[in-house]
Parts: sequence; C-alpha cells; structure tokens
Amino acid sequence: MSLLLAALLLSPAAPLPAQEAYGAKGIYPVYETSGQWVIFDKDPRPAQEPPLGTGARFLVVGSSGSELFTVARTSATYGGACRRNKPLKLRAALLRGPRSAVGTPIIGIKVKAGFSLKGSQARVAALRGEVDEGTYSRLGSAVKAAVAADVRSGAFRFALDDNPGAAPPQDVRPDDIQMKIDFGARVRIRGLEDTFALIEGSQVSATFRRCLRLASAGVLLGDCVEMPHALMAETALLRFVEYDPSGDGRPLLLAYTPEAPLWGAERWAFALRAAGPRPVLADAMDPRCREGF
Repeated sequence: MSLLLAALLLSPAAPLPAQEAYGAKGIYPVYETSGQWVIFDKDPRPAQEPPLGTGARFLVVGSSGSELFTVARTSATYGGACRRNKPLKLRAALLRGPRSAVGTPIIGIKVKAGFSLKGSQARVAALRGEVDEGTYSRLGSAVKAAVAADVRSGAFRFALDDNPGAAPPQDVRPDDIQMKIDFGARVRIRGLEDTFALIEGSQVSATFRRCLRLASAGVLLGDCVEMPHALMAETALLRFVEYDPSGDGRPLLLAYTPEAPLWGAERWAFALRAAGPRPVLADAMDPRCREGF
C-alpha cells in the first residue's frame, strides 16, 4: 500500500473544512472527454513539481474497480473552471491504462513509482438506494433535530435573500423543517454496526441545504457535510460507489454523474469514519463561460 493511501486511512476522523485546492492528499477528479480519460489539476497556484507530469502514475478508481494509469502527456486546457465569466487555464493530463475494469472514472490518486496492486484487498461496490418509510422512521427525527441544532449554533447558513430586512431565525421547531432523504445506503465501517450513509435536503424558512450524513444504529455520527447545489446536480442524477482501499472498513464514498448534465459533470469523494464523514473532493466541470469561447 502506498504511503498516500496509508495516510488517508489513518487520518483523523473528525470533520475537516472542505479543501481549498484540488489535489488535496493527491486526489484529483478524472473525466472522460471526447473519448479520452483526462485528469485535471484546478489549483491555480504554481507548483514546484507539476503533479501531472508525463510519466506520473495514478490509481484511477471508477464505478466498478481500480487500476493503475500513467500520464501519457500534459497540456493546458480551458472550459473546466471559470472566473469572472472567463475560462481559466488549467493543467490537465491524458491518462493511459486498462479501462475495462474501472468502469466510469471518478478519481485519480497519485501514487509513487513502486506502487503495485499485487495482493490488493481493495473493495469497490456500487451502492443502490435503500430509502423507504422505515428510513424516515429511524432517522427522520434525528436529522430534523440536528438541523435545528445547527440553526441555533449558526452552522446553518441562511441565504442572503432569505426574508430580506429581517434577522435570520435563531431557533426553529423540528415541525417547521421540511426534510427529504434523497439517497441512502448501508456501508461498512470498522467498529460500527448498521451503518447508513444518507443525503438529505432540509429547508428552513426560504433556505435549502443539502447534507451528507452518516448514521449507526439510528444515531447520527459527526456533523453535516454540505453538498452545495451551485453548479451541482440534483442527487437523483448522481451514482454512488463505496471504495475501501484496504478492505478493512475505512472507505471513501464516491459520487459521480454517469452522463454529463447540461451544467457539467461532477465528481465527489468523502471519507467515512466512526466519528462521521468528512469531505475529500467536490468538483464540477463549470460550463458558465463556454459561450465566450
């Protein structure tokens, strides 16, 4: 196992702030573009050692498996991100490797030259939605209570145009919260029983928030990990994969759009741990400035 994967598996489980730059922990989004598999580095800061140099190796994880790929060539590209309605120049790399076992590519994890999949215990499993009336019975009250607690603490951020001229609510009754669980599936986490990952959308006043949450035996673990809707697809358009690098119950939850919606394809990654979920990657191909090409 690479040092990167070991560090990822042993990292603290407490929720952390979302990354400010792509390539955190060497994890990048991978997309299929015009029949090619392309890995993007959207960090605008210059790098002393370009992470996507020719010959660099990446473990690409997809909808059905993982395989090692090599950067065949790199180039500058436009169209994946915008700033002030102008396309940003990004670093991108064309990947070469065995695609058939991977399925739809989701993320690329940079690995060292000596990394090998020989003897790997990694597990990749597509997740099917398991939300029913019983899900609401087990978790509905807990989710609403957590949302109400976030309103009181200020963690629930109200939209600027929510009730203009009035102060945002300082408290809310659970009965006044509109909540829907859009996706949920059982996952395997070491040391826990009956673990369930879910994506819920809650509305307070005129503000809507979407969260990834983790529960064990009906108890929520950790805090909400926000999944903003700006440039992001509705949950129903996402597909979900559980990727456990060592097969020992310390997985990543991956989400992707199998087909690019009009506003751009997406890639998400979250670490699921006993203390709760934490964000690893959130990426969307930004189409807002394409008309300016």
